[in-house]
Amino acid sequence: MDKFIGIFQKLGVDESIFYQFGIFVIIFFLLKVVFFNKLLFVLQTRESKTTKLDQEAGNKFKEADKLSEKFDKEIQKTSEEAHMKMSELKNKSVKEISEAQKNEELKVLAQYEEKKKGVIAEVEASRTSVLKSAENLSETLVNKLVN
Repeated sequence: MDKFIGIFQKLGVDESIFYQFGIFVIIFFLLKVVFFNKLLFVLQTRESKTTKLDQEAGNKFKEADKLSEKFDKEIQKTSEEAHMKMSELKNKSVKEISEAQKNEELKVLAQYEEKKKGVIAEVEASRTSVLKSAENLSETLVNKLVN
């Protein structure tokens, strides 16, 4: 303790140190109430508006990514459904066209067979008439050759 007193005496400290210390404590508490608390409030507000918003922004980005994935899945699902509907419509149309084509082929084939029968009948009629006239012609030819 004597060492501390010796140090204080060399520094020129006297009894007014207690008054100075009291004034310092009073000014410190006044500054704390008036200035330091306001400064602390400003610093905390600034931190909450900057640093803590980064975390909130990160959460918003994660939420946006989730929504983007959900949107992509919905788009893919809708695209697949549209493709399936188009395939069904295409298959139905192809089937209808094939049936119509078969019906037309049957109609054309029936017309062909009908005309074929008509032509065959005409050929038979011509053949019959030619054969009938062939006998007359052969008789006429024989007569001419003989005569």
